[in-house]
Amino acid sequence: MVSIVLSALLLSHKAPKWFDTTLAGYAFKYDEKHSMAGVHDPKTGFYLMRNVECDGGVLILTLTRDRNIVTGNGYKVLGFVPKTHDNGSLQLTEKPLPSLATGHGIRIGDSPAKIRAKLGAPTKIGRSGARKQWTDWHYVWRTGEHDETLKYEQRYTFKAGKLIEVEFSRVMDDLPNQ
Repeated sequence: MVSIVLSALLLSHKAPKWFDTTLAGYAFKYDEKHSMAGVHDPKTGFYLMRNVECDGGVLILTLTRDRNIVTGNGYKVLGFVPKTHDNGSLQLTEKPLPSLATGHGIRIGDSPAKIRAKLGAPTKIGRSGARKQWTDWHYVWRTGEHDETLKYEQRYTFKAGKLIEVEFSRVMDDLPNQ
């Protein structure tokens, strides 16, 4: 039921130019065909996770090499001992990822200039990492009204001027549509 409401909200408002629905060959959606997923590509070392909470109200699709993020999302990474929490219990599927790109052609290793040329300026820019060593570009879109507002965010993380991680998320939002 939540998926039907969320789909109707998305279709009722025109998505911004930067909005993307594919990451590493996986769909940014939740339904009978697209459920939770945890994949490790042994050749590239990248992980793809599709995490779903609240009957699909919260959807997160992450492409990363950071094992702490993977274990923090409940997946077990063989041979890895996280420092801040337990190694997860969910099993990862070992197989090649179809790509390390978004549906708009943004690829791991791309520069901020290339991403700006394809997506436009980010909504906000921030820093992350224990020493604030990474730069995060956030693209944010809110759609819907009142208690049915959705917040879509796509985050692109850079290290030394190269894209190293991508995350798409959708959450129910308490803020008014902006």
